[in-house]
Amino acid sequence: MKMDLANYTFAEAIAAASKTAAAYNGTTVDHKNGPAAAFILNVGTFATSCVMKLQYSENDSDWTDEPDTTAGNTVSVTLTTAGTGIVYVPNPRARYSRVVLTLGGTSVVSVVSAVGPKPSVGP
Repeated sequence: MKMDLANYTFAEAIAAASKTAAAYNGTTVDHKNGPAAAFILNVGTFATSCVMKLQYSENDSDWTDEPDTTAGNTVSVTLTTAGTGIVYVPNPRARYSRVVLTLGGTSVVSVVSAVGPKPSVGP
């Protein structure tokens, strides 16, 4: 399969903005639209801490934190300075995934999701 960016869908999971200390749920990724996903965190102005963790759901309403036991999945990423972090989901535990971003203080952040490769359509 040709691995180029056209085979992936990108979406805003958490809108870029200055956010205060709190937890923010990211937009859901439906693995029906692609078997793998990545959530890309970008933090500019930085306060004290920034943790992004992975959750999964079968019904898109009841969410469970991703355990450390799923082969290949990144469970969380923690930033202590401005920068970028990525949570990879090559082996989803359920149909839906999302991230929860927890900030320890006011920070400028954004999260983008990438899902793919898109399901093939026959001739």
